[in-house]
Amino acid sequence: MSAQLHSSPTTLTPVKVRAPGKINVHLGVGTAGDDGYHELATVFQALNLNETLTLVPGGSASIVVGGRYADAEVPQDESNFARKAINLLISALEDERDVDVLRDLDIVIDKQVPVAGGMGGGSADAAAALCGGAHLIGGVDESILHDCAVAVGADVAFLLHGGTAIGHGRGEKLTPVLTRGSFHWVMATSARQLSTPAIYSRFDELTPDPEPAVVPADVLAALAAGDPDILATAAANDLTDAAISAMPELAEVMEAGRDAGALLPLLSGSGPTIGFLARDAHHALELAVLLQATRGVKEALRTTGPAPGAHVIDHL
Repeated sequence: MSAQLHSSPTTLTPVKVRAPGKINVHLGVGTAGDDGYHELATVFQALNLNETLTLVPGGSASIVVGGRYADAEVPQDESNFARKAINLLISALEDERDVDVLRDLDIVIDKQVPVAGGMGGGSADAAAALCGGAHLIGGVDESILHDCAVAVGADVAFLLHGGTAIGHGRGEKLTPVLTRGSFHWVMATSARQLSTPAIYSRFDELTPDPEPAVVPADVLAALAAGDPDILATAAANDLTDAAISAMPELAEVMEAGRDAGALLPLLSGSGPTIGFLARDAHHALELAVLLQATRGVKEALRTTGPAPGAHVIDHL
């Protein structure tokens, strides 16, 4: 696993870490448990749209957000996912080892994953922070990193690993999935945002007695074969109707993508970003050009998956 590092002991050298965004290639939603969370059966795929964090020891515990998707809505206080992840790592380890190097970290975030679009940008920040924090203190047991990741958010644990994986529970119980080759996606973002809790509440209204959440065998077969045409016939997102009921223009964007030749329009997470599956890089370019001119689309971003999980890229 890329986040479990065995480097030198505690270091004051800044470290740069990269972590991917994601798409839910399939999202099956079951009933809500006593804790209010729905039982999920999802297939995550990490995408080559990355967040890059620089962790600088000996700072003033500041957070600086820059990059293409720097946004005033990205918190720069203790509620920031990267800061939460570091604080959880400190709490998990401070009774047994020296973690002082983590206490006053400056965190510089280069945001290249769209904000609040269902692509896991904040979760990628948390995964990168955990990976970088582990490096700074000379390595951390994988089980501790996993527990810290889940405490921040259900998909953070996946973004530590990357690749393609089935997620059960809230998405935190992971099983790697064999995937051949690369899948080409065009991610169509929206100028508007959707509330994840509101979308799940709407799902409950529309589907009061859902079937148990499962991952169809054909989805796994398509991934193993590297076959986008088969994947297009098998993958789905059970939150699609709920998202469209909250943002009807999503249906128009999906239809525009189909008309443009997309193999599959697929809501990413709880939306509002829609991933359009393409046959290859040339097809993805054609789709991106057409979708960029579509009403309701803020940006059409070409990317591929699977991608690596959180990993150190530089020792500054």
